Amino acid sequence: MKVGIAGAGFMARTHASAYDGMDVEVVAVASPSGPEPFLEEAGLEADAYTDPKELCERADIDFLDVCTPTDTHRALVEIAAETGTDVFLEKPIAPTLEAAREIESLVDEADLTCGVGHVVRFDPAYQRARDCEIGTPGVARARRLSPFPDWGTEDWFADPDRSGGLFVDLAIHDLDYLRWCWGPVDRVFARRTRDERAAHGTATLRFASGAIGYVEASWAQPASRPFATELELAGDDGLVEHESADPRAYRAWTAEDAIRDPAPAKTPYQRELEQFVAALETGGEPAVGPAEAIASLRLALAAERSAERGTPVSPAEVEG
Repeated sequence: MKVGIAGAGFMARTHASAYDGMDVEVVAVASPSGPEPFLEEAGLEADAYTDPKELCERADIDFLDVCTPTDTHRALVEIAAETGTDVFLEKPIAPTLEAAREIESLVDEADLTCGVGHVVRFDPAYQRARDCEIGTPGVARARRLSPFPDWGTEDWFADPDRSGGLFVDLAIHDLDYLRWCWGPVDRVFARRTRDERAAHGTATLRFASGAIGYVEASWAQPASRPFATELELAGDDGLVEHESADPRAYRAWTAEDAIRDPAPAKTPYQRELEQFVAALETGGEPAVGPAEAIASLRLALAAERSAERGTPVSPAEVEG
């Protein structure tokens, strides 16, 4: 497989590193400012473009990997549709529901395979937590704490029109994961504090099943604090917990002993990209396509709307 990457920032470096461990060759990279420094840093012998459309038209690629700011996704998918190029999008699919629906229509009309990178679904610890037998779901708790992502070009994370804001860009990881685990959400109530850049928010979810979820996300941690996540899933017959700060591999306590798995050899990013490449090779479906990504975006936008209004919001109410 040959891939072209749109973007030359943090996520482009992350994806390029993942491809390095796969049978996939990065043959072209496009960035408006010129991707040459990125190519040198990543050690890639790939063609450099400033125009992603030219990349899609001239480079011999099997798919386009979009690692650019969220507000650019729709235009890049339009280019992919015009050139008949399958496409993988970093999450979230778009900053607005309108743009996301346009992306879905574009790939449907062009008959493209489109995957969206909700990478937490490919984290072995989160996958194992989902598979654990805990009985009837009761309460879920997820935390994702980070310093503000100041590595974004032109500080685009600080612009809600570009990034979608805290719930759409950061909390969506856990909102998507919990929805994947426990199904549809009937209502969300969110709170948020923020200044020009930093933000910290919480969202309480009521699932259609009656279970309750709690998601905390932060872009307000000091730069000295490492990125950290926590997860807890509780049911009437068990409890599973995970902390990224805990260096131990997965352990399961049974009646007889503790079972420990070795640490995974592959990163979640490599695992998600491998699944997408396999879907292209076999004609299968990506693990997360536009419809799934839109459902999670709708939930994140409901949290944003609730934080603005100070009242609970149903995801079904979110149309724009």
